[in-house]
Amino acid sequence: MMNNNFNNGAANNKNNSNNGGFIMAQGTLTTMEEFAGTVKTAMEAHYGVDYKVTVQDVQKNNGLVLTGITILKKDCNIAPTIYLNQAFEQYQEGHTLESICREFIRVYEEHKVQTDFDISCVIDFSKVQSRICYKLINVEKNEVLLSDAPHVLLEDLAVIFYILVSSDAEGTGTITIKNNMLEIWDVNTDTLYELALTNTQRLFRGTVQSMASVMTEILSHKLDEESAQEFYDMMVGENDMIPMYVCTNTMKLNGAGVILYRGLLQAFADRVDSDVFILPSSIHETLLIPVNADMDVEYLRDMVRTVNRTEVAPDEILSDNVYRYSRLTDHVELA
Repeated sequence: MMNNNFNNGAANNKNNSNNGGFIMAQGTLTTMEEFAGTVKTAMEAHYGVDYKVTVQDVQKNNGLVLTGITILKKDCNIAPTIYLNQAFEQYQEGHTLESICREFIRVYEEHKVQTDFDISCVIDFSKVQSRICYKLINVEKNEVLLSDAPHVLLEDLAVIFYILVSSDAEGTGTITIKNNMLEIWDVNTDTLYELALTNTQRLFRGTVQSMASVMTEILSHKLDEESAQEFYDMMVGENDMIPMYVCTNTMKLNGAGVILYRGLLQAFADRVDSDVFILPSSIHETLLIPVNADMDVEYLRDMVRTVNRTEVAPDEILSDNVYRYSRLTDHVELA
């Protein structure tokens, strides 16, 4: 699945000319339904009878629903979904429908699947058990998803499971595990959880870096080495700076779940000689602050809420709460 940025134009299906295989028109598309239908017609005209084009609503994290278009070659059973929502916004801003359709085609051609997906890998547990992973989501915001998905609760969060189909520089392809799949496999949630813990930690290595080093790493791509080092020296030299660490995985994708990795928080807590506050900055990462830094929990909670409201995309918010890791119990709970 892909998020894509595209833009505006005009259309209706009357008085159209065939412009390079596209159906173009005058008029204004005022609703997503009209826009999606017109893009679908244009894709059908471009690709012809050997392809099936469908438009569907896709349920995303935190209850977000996006409109996606799928272009499926008839001799293939899998295709990427390209989301239309940003494209519709850009259409309303003035981009032409033709430019949008050409961008959709470019993205599809770049990501299209050339071979069938082996459906037996979903049915046969022995073929997927080494690729079962997990991620953390918010319970309250995902009630519909959780009603049909095996999960494990962690305070106001839920661990859900997925099959990792592919992983490369372009991203990951996954299949969310639903209740009926457990019935087919004849396994329980506990078994799933243990497998997912092992696999996720193996496939997506966890990292903990100081905020200063993360910022330096980001800026090193924009600054020369001397300037980047000066920035690092300034960051680590601030006496009143909060000792903050970024906890995620090497792909920086669904990295908040790293806090459940075996031994990771224990090793970090031993290193800083303290229990640890965990701030969920998004579904992709958390921030760690030693409790002995003497930070007020309510202040940290307000900081999380503010960031969630102003900086984090709605479908990437994990929680407004703050958590505490105890060295004594090796357990995470609400602070």
